[in-house]
Amino acid sequence: MKKALIISLLLTATLALQARQDSTAFYRHDVRIGWGEMLIESVLYGARPVHSWPQPDKLSPDYRAVERTNAWLSGHFFAEYQYYFRHWLSFGTQLDFEAILWDKTTYDRYRNQVGPTQRERNYNLVLMPELRFTYFRSPYVRMHSGLGIGVNFAFDNMGGFAAAGAFNLDLFTLQVGKDHWYGAIELGMLNAMNRDRLFYVGSRLISVSVGYTL
Repeated sequence: MKKALIISLLLTATLALQARQDSTAFYRHDVRIGWGEMLIESVLYGARPVHSWPQPDKLSPDYRAVERTNAWLSGHFFAEYQYYFRHWLSFGTQLDFEAILWDKTTYDRYRNQVGPTQRERNYNLVLMPELRFTYFRSPYVRMHSGLGIGVNFAFDNMGGFAAAGAFNLDLFTLQVGKDHWYGAIELGMLNAMNRDRLFYVGSRLISVSVGYTL
């Protein structure tokens, strides 16, 4: 009976010590790069349907239709650095870039091109500090959520420039790896807007990344 009790106490102490080591042994620095989709932007800024009218003679001679063609969206390319103060709390900065490109052509009522095709190139660059909370940690799996607040710089090939507030809701991120390297999939919502314009909302819903800890 005494031997069983001693063995049980030793086993309990060993498990408790191992659990403490798992929660306190962690790398301080976390660097990752990734790519996220642009589903919302593809709906808002994608190619527009061709305007072709069955009875163009009934339209005004001054009628003009602008068509957006050859739309291309780069997706979100991002890089991030995080510093862990505790095994569950870290703070860092993220840089996110996206490009939205299209051609814009004006047509008359007979769908004859009026004027040259204009190539528009639009870019968004986000600089965003982010706070992260890691609520599960094991040798192979980590789970975290976070909140980022920063600024979005929007510019284009026609000299346009605007700054806007930006924030990101990292709803859930799953990291899988061993030792230093890991892969991650994130469910989030990246948003940017100012008083005059909504640049994007609910963007980068799903993203994938690879990271290195040290």
